[in-house]
Amino acid sequence: MLANYMRPQSFPYHIGKPPRAIRNAKLDNIALVPASLLSRKDKYQTIANNLPGRGVLICETTNKKERITHVLERVATYFRQRGHFVRTLPYTLI
Repeated sequence: MLANYMRPQSFPYHIGKPPRAIRNAKLDNIALVPASLLSRKDKYQTIANNLPGRGVLICETTNKKERITHVLERVATYFRQRGHFVRTLPYTLI
């Protein structure tokens, strides 16, 4: 009985390899923006496209006490440590 409890569960689906085109794709830039800015995609996309290669654009929220602000700071640190150029902009500039 204990052996069945310790066995890892298998899922009812299989996640395979992505297509070769996706595996070989080189991403230019990353933009992390709130969903409320989706209507202004042309503006932040222009900013992201003007970043140097492997650049990351992060749009900060207006409220500094929100949990997401701390998460985005950690994400920015993560990308900086891995050699990416990170540009952080306040929500009001986009």
